[in-house]
Amino acid sequence: MKNYEIYLIRHGENSLPYPNVGKVYVSPNIACTIAAQSFYPKHTLHTAMDFRERDPAETDEQFALRCVCALNLLFSDLTRSGITKAAIITDEEAIVTLVAGCGLPKGDPVEFMLEPGEGWLISMCTYLWQKGNTFEIVGKLTLNE
Repeated sequence: MKNYEIYLIRHGENSLPYPNVGKVYVSPNIACTIAAQSFYPKHTLHTAMDFRERDPAETDEQFALRCVCALNLLFSDLTRSGITKAAIITDEEAIVTLVAGCGLPKGDPVEFMLEPGEGWLISMCTYLWQKGNTFEIVGKLTLNE
């Protein structure tokens, strides 16, 4: 069973050494695009429209469903292409929603908040994702690394 490593990175500025990845997805938010260009200057950026910020009329449930569907599309893209390492540059709310809602081990959303430029490394496999939209939280990409 193949595992896919995905970095969910909050947009912002800092001097972290960002991990090498095969593909970079970015929210259409201009701040996310600028951050992604800074973090991964040699990569082609792939816009992930459904990782945009919450729409004012969206409920928590609608926003969470949109984020899960967006991750599902990106995971499908990775499995088709054979790329096993990727980064998603988006806003903190989308990241916290995904990690708190789908990640193992479970935790309170406050535990998954990030400083600008920080992120979470998750490991996805087809079995866990298909069984219940679940992935493993491997670790945190922090300013202290």
